[in-house]
Amino acid sequence: MIKIINSIVVFSLEMGMLFSYGYYGMTRNWNLPTKLLFTIGALALVIYLWAVYAAPKSSQQLEMPYLAFFRAVMFLVPAFLLFRMDLKAISLAVVVLAILTQLISYFTE
Repeated sequence: MIKIINSIVVFSLEMGMLFSYGYYGMTRNWNLPTKLLFTIGALALVIYLWAVYAAPKSSQQLEMPYLAFFRAVMFLVPAFLLFRMDLKAISLAVVVLAILTQLISYFTE
């Protein structure tokens, strides 16, 4: 049961991670082409890295403990972006959930 709940929370963090990059890029005081370039580029890079190294069906998925570390870093970068946008409570929640879910993953997978 813990693994199922953890998987749901990890998936929610994944979706939040994508939203955070998009929101950060589109709310900067940059001109529109720069916003679009950053947002699309960041999302493409994150999706690629996740698909290659963290996706459950990837042939190159990292092994534990590297997988847990990789996912934690991938979640903590958007937490930093949220912090920079003065969304400190959400940022703290992401940090706590990222660390907690990856510790659970490390000990249950």
